[in-house]
Amino acid sequence: MVADGVVDAMVAEREAESQSADSLFVGLDFLKATPHTEGERRFVHFEASNDALDQEGERILKSALFADRAFYLEKGNIDLEHLTILGYRMVDPATGRLLIKNPRDYEIGLRVEVRDTAHVIFAKGEIYRGHEQADKIWHSITTQKPPPQPGVGT
Repeated sequence: MVADGVVDAMVAEREAESQSADSLFVGLDFLKATPHTEGERRFVHFEASNDALDQEGERILKSALFADRAFYLEKGNIDLEHLTILGYRMVDPATGRLLIKNPRDYEIGLRVEVRDTAHVIFAKGEIYRGHEQADKIWHSITTQKPPPQPGVGT
């Protein structure tokens, strides 16, 4: 199965980068996506959560995220810089208008699978095709090294 092979390879790579579970994944950006295709469909596998402190100094237990996986699969998305959520909070105080015309334009895909491993929660998402932002990110993660890092939002 392609998905299992991709996830297993990512787990092995991350474990090789670390000497202990306490430091596993520390220092990585929010996610490190691994792209693959299934026919015309475009997918990414990425680290959705681990028990380490994130860039904001917060810790979201992977067990908590995995327990809520049904919610994330139903409502979650893949977006750029969490702008599908944060964009609605970015308001010009003088006019009350959004600073970003349409925050939903920053949604580039949807989650399709969540998988628990010993040290991390991995997610599989499908990247939209024919969507300007999604096409740019797909091009970036399949041709540039290192790739830019899209965010995972709900």
